[in-house]
Amino acid sequence: MKSILVILLSLLFCFNTEAQNKKKICVAFYNQENLFDTLDTPNKIDEEFLPSGTYKWNTEKYTNKLANMSEVILAMNDKIGPDFIGMCEVENNLVLTDLCKQLKKGKQDYGMVWFDSPDERGIDNALLYKKSAVKKVSSHMFMIDTNGIGGDNTRGIVMADFTLTNASRLVILVNHFPSRREGEKESEFKRLFVAQRLKNICDSIQKKDPNTALVIMGDFNDYPDNASIKDVLKAKAEPSETGTTDFYNPMNQLLKQGMGSYKHKGEWNFLDQFMVNKNLLNPKAKVSYEANSASTFKQDWMLETEEKYKGNPKRTFGGKKYLNGYSDHLPIYMYLNLN
Repeated sequence: MKSILVILLSLLFCFNTEAQNKKKICVAFYNQENLFDTLDTPNKIDEEFLPSGTYKWNTEKYTNKLANMSEVILAMNDKIGPDFIGMCEVENNLVLTDLCKQLKKGKQDYGMVWFDSPDERGIDNALLYKKSAVKKVSSHMFMIDTNGIGGDNTRGIVMADFTLTNASRLVILVNHFPSRREGEKESEFKRLFVAQRLKNICDSIQKKDPNTALVIMGDFNDYPDNASIKDVLKAKAEPSETGTTDFYNPMNQLLKQGMGSYKHKGEWNFLDQFMVNKNLLNPKAKVSYEANSASTFKQDWMLETEEKYKGNPKRTFGGKKYLNGYSDHLPIYMYLNLN
């Protein structure tokens, strides 16, 4: 009887030790939908978001926007905010600094990765990270050759290369592919070009370090079954289909459940997506994707209540009408396990 008790206590100790040695981190992405300051930036098309502009964008509206976006972020991950959150449609480091100050009021201390891109409207990609979640960070922005996208200036691909608290390496690439403003088919060549640039970057990273844990995130302005995602990035719908240089795209499974991050003509789909490389699918690795953890973050207070648009993400503006909302996109999130 005594020996059985000793065995049971030993097993319990082992299970508790394993649980203590495992830690979850929350990774998210959120399109900020025009997080602009109220100042005129030279050589950028930001006139709409000035006090004299179309949206009469003033200090009060800007302050409301910061409060609203931080409210969503701080509500995520059991109300402590994600450990890492990629963003697009942020104007500059000033708005990110102000957002981090707002988040600090919620007792969350974030650092930021940002580069000033040549995008014509001045909207950039960025990534915020909890300082307590990392030991070291380096970063870089990969530019997009304008000749490949019809002469446009667009946002670059932001890379953040982290050493995590368990000494593992995590590389995150934040994207915002060219829009469909000119039409889906007419603009497709731009997204295909940027997707190939992204794939080349990923292949180069993995060639130098085959053990790298790699996360692609962003607003791709394409859906999981579009060519830029499925064919160029080689993003698979099932983990078992994912080869060494492929990616697994968990949004495919969520789409089958009727979920989405963006609603177009009454239909949900995923412009916002995560893709993880094969290394992250190994549960025994020092950092790994937690199966079935990807989802959208959607709360009733983030949605429209007006009958015509009921259930849609509540935006800052509906047309030119000020709604004092959040974003036209929902944030997405997933969990990684640290061993």
